[in-house]
Amino acid sequence: MGAGGIRNIWDSFKVLLGIVALLWVILVAGMILPLNEYGIRPRTLAGLSGILFAPFIHSGIDHLVANSVSLIILGSVFLSLERKLSVYLLLQIMILGGLGTWLIGRSNYVHIGASGIIYGILGYLLTIGIFKRSFGTIAVSLAVFFLYGGAVWGIFPSGGFVSWESHLCGLIAGIITARMNARNGYISRSFR
Repeated sequence: MGAGGIRNIWDSFKVLLGIVALLWVILVAGMILPLNEYGIRPRTLAGLSGILFAPFIHSGIDHLVANSVSLIILGSVFLSLERKLSVYLLLQIMILGGLGTWLIGRSNYVHIGASGIIYGILGYLLTIGIFKRSFGTIAVSLAVFFLYGGAVWGIFPSGGFVSWESHLCGLIAGIITARMNARNGYISRSFR
């Protein structure tokens, strides 16, 4: 990896730090304002707006700390890989994953947090090497598998309220996004 690659990773890391700082500001605002109401409320008309807002809202410090670490690590890899297309791809993951959560989520809960996006990025990075079949993307997929493959267990129901539905739908959305974009040839030229 050359100096340009390292600079690209550093730039991606700085962008993610800014996004995480914004999430912390929103968490503090949520301690004053009832922001949780803007999450995904499954199968309700009002809950549809949560598809766009839920990733920015967290239930507390522990929730946001857990999501911050994964978002910085996986997000930096994702932004380094996809650069110019990253916003488009993230919107695709957010909408597909959020809509899936709206359709299958437990209706007695409001689904919030960035974990659906994180699982979407995970699904994307795990499968882009399979769909793209270039050395660089295969290397990224393998590295992510070895470092984060165990996180896939989060798509299964567990005790307490963790939105496994958001995890599952995010992962599926990431895989669909990787497949669609690899087929359409939109994958960044940086890893060809």
